[in-house]
Amino acid sequence: MAPFRRCEPALFRGPAVRARDYGQVCSREAETNGTAGHTEPRPSPRPTIRIRIVHIALALLALAGRPADAQVIDSTLASRYSLAESYLRAAQFDRAIALFEDLLARSPGNFIFSERLQEAYEAIKRYDDAIALVDARLAGQESRTVLLSEKARLIYLSGDEETAFATWDAALTAEPFQPGAYLAVYHSLMQPRLFDRAVSVLEKGREALGNRELFRSDLAQLYGLVGRHAEAMTEYLAMLEQNEGQLTFVRIRLQSLIEAPDVMAVAVAAAERAVRGKPLSRPVRELLAWLYLEAGRFGPALGEFRALDRLERQEGLMLYAFAVLAVDGGAYDEALAAFGEILDRYPTAPTAADAQLGLGGLHERRAGSQPADSTDSARRAGFASALEEYRRFIERWPGHPSVPDARYRVARIRLDVLFDLDTAEQDLEALIAGHPGTPSADQAAYELGRLDVARDRLESARVHFTRLADRLRSGELAESSRHELALIHFYRGEFEAARALAESMKENTSADVSNDAISLKVLLVESRGPDSLDTPLRDYATVLLRERQRKPDEALARLEVLLSGLGDHSLVDEAMYRRATLLATLGRTPEAIAAYLEFPLIHRDSPLADRALMAAADLQITGTSDRDAAITTLTRLLQDFPGSLLASEARSRIRRLRGDAL
Repeated sequence: MAPFRRCEPALFRGPAVRARDYGQVCSREAETNGTAGHTEPRPSPRPTIRIRIVHIALALLALAGRPADAQVIDSTLASRYSLAESYLRAAQFDRAIALFEDLLARSPGNFIFSERLQEAYEAIKRYDDAIALVDARLAGQESRTVLLSEKARLIYLSGDEETAFATWDAALTAEPFQPGAYLAVYHSLMQPRLFDRAVSVLEKGREALGNRELFRSDLAQLYGLVGRHAEAMTEYLAMLEQNEGQLTFVRIRLQSLIEAPDVMAVAVAAAERAVRGKPLSRPVRELLAWLYLEAGRFGPALGEFRALDRLERQEGLMLYAFAVLAVDGGAYDEALAAFGEILDRYPTAPTAADAQLGLGGLHERRAGSQPADSTDSARRAGFASALEEYRRFIERWPGHPSVPDARYRVARIRLDVLFDLDTAEQDLEALIAGHPGTPSADQAAYELGRLDVARDRLESARVHFTRLADRLRSGELAESSRHELALIHFYRGEFEAARALAESMKENTSADVSNDAISLKVLLVESRGPDSLDTPLRDYATVLLRERQRKPDEALARLEVLLSGLGDHSLVDEAMYRRATLLATLGRTPEAIAAYLEFPLIHRDSPLADRALMAAADLQITGTSDRDAAITTLTRLLQDFPGSLLASEARSRIRRLRGDAL
């Protein structure tokens, strides 16, 4: 369930039309609704493609009104208009101007020709000519407010600010009691980014018309642009009180503003005051809850979600939505409280089962975020808690559609974390037998193959992966099975078969599987020889297999022997990097850090050089808690390998370690 109702605003507009057109539209809306439309002004000198099509259609309609004996001429004018449009789009303004001037001379009353000519004049800064066109239209019967606003904008662009401001004042004087007049002036001020003056115009309009509800959306945006954030929040909150469907619109508007900490503080304070004033207002509470989440304040956010859940009689739905967001944000204590409250308060509600399953996922994710040291008691205790929560879920809701997934998660923890192969095998086989044909059963069949590899039953593993790949044919699991088959050939020293399978895999099926297949292909291409038996590569394959089988001592011993005789073989950088990894696995952290730090000095051109520095920094953080050393290592990565794909992550980690605001 989404944490907020996805109600769209009553009115969204596309790119803004020119000021004179917008003024006419908004004037009608204001007369009908009493408030301005919610607009996103984009002061672009060029209309969109859709507006161009409308302009062409209007021009042709104007031409169609000529007498029948002028049809040939009309056809010629239409062709010339299309050609002029193409010149304008191609920024060939002089050619476009010549054609539009001719068209306007032949059809003086055609406002489309006049507008397009004005646009071309404006593009090359012939402001006096553009102003003359507006003056010509002012002599007709069109709205003086809209045209005076347009004239003022052009005068301002020409550099005569004093006359421009006087002309804008005259535009307001022409129709002082029409909301559309203030909107027309406001929009013409937006293109030259005269935001303060635009604020003054809309505030004056409210006062003159005696209606504080006018122009809320536009003023809220303007207040944000000029730094009057408290007033912006006042307008946004008033919009929510007037129409709760505006919540998504308000959040979109606030998203970029609240990135600044001071603005976030102002926004939160305003929303808190609004909630205290109207505690039963759902949209205001939802806005405050969202602001707390954006600020990373999960504790207060839980309070708002709890209130919303009770206010809307959701029986835990809002609490569950919060818990999911909190887990994603790493706020495990707050998520734990939310899941627990659902189970205590709504034990028979549909959300209770999801909360129980969510608790298992929470403990699993929390434990997985701990350092991957198998001796770490807190980590193992976390996974034990996950197993217990999954067990409760399976026992209490045996018919729930997520039971196969819960049983799969249990088996994965026993296989990958606890390395309890006997129990994991029983769990996987029971899952396949109890839930045949489900995606979880397919995953279990894949894990049985991996378990066979861990037990050194390579032929049995080959059978599992072959059957799964043949049955599924396509998809991520099928490709992962083919990759495992390629690895089995690799472990056996069947390098040609391994390479053929790796090359047959589809790229981009899964980023991880695709990258692993590419790595295997590169290893097979670059590391064969020097003898016909490919002895170094065979020995290295055995090292990798023993490492996968959780035999790091044996793997390291074999690797040390291999390294002693490798010389300048192309495998030497792979083997040295693997040695550092095995040292880390064995808990020999200082040696592992030293090996990682030494690696780029010896193999600077290796694709593993930057990864070695990142791995060293990880160990310095998790293994020795030496933040300063980690910062030094990450800085070295940025200096020595500025083009590394890990550079962005290195910068983020440095900022976190220093405590900088992200």
